[in-house]
Amino acid sequence: MDVLTISNTKIKIMLTSDDVKNFGLNIDNVDYSDKATRSKVWEILDYVKANHNFNHGGDKLLIQFYPSRDGGAELFVTKISKLPTGSERAISKTGNVTMLNSKKTIYNFKEFEDLIRAVKILKSTKCIRESELFFDEAEGYYLELTERGSSRLGLICEFAFLLEFAKNTPIEKYPYILEHCKKLTNGKAVEQLARL
Repeated sequence: MDVLTISNTKIKIMLTSDDVKNFGLNIDNVDYSDKATRSKVWEILDYVKANHNFNHGGDKLLIQFYPSRDGGAELFVTKISKLPTGSERAISKTGNVTMLNSKKTIYNFKEFEDLIRAVKILKSTKCIRESELFFDEAEGYYLELTERGSSRLGLICEFAFLLEFAKNTPIEKYPYILEHCKKLTNGKAVEQLARL
């Protein structure tokens, strides 16, 4: 684990894949409502406090979590005096920590042409970490995106334009998609489809 001090109120924590394993984090599915995840985040913060002189006691913290391709992760921890209205869910039992994460969203395209138009626009953005494409004979195409950005009303603001081409699909439908739909890509759907 490496810790970089950015300012007296902000640090960057770089976790290797071994660190992620040692802390028991599942970086592909960080569930902030899960008590075990909250506990692991506090373990990381307590380790940093003890070994890197970053005292978080009594301050509200904003934590941004970004998984790395190599299995590690980066956490940006910022002391803030007041959480803004409508901020993402607080994950600590004391309300002192808020975590922002990349967000998985799913869009349902009825027409293949609309899908192609959308991915050509998406290709130019830098906010997509992974993307998958699934096909269902009755429902059409499901494009799953792991996006980065701040969310509002459950949608990542930078990708609201997708609603011109597709319907937003509740994340609760994801297990159904995995079980009943045919997966057509392997992690880079946007890049592959944008070439068509």
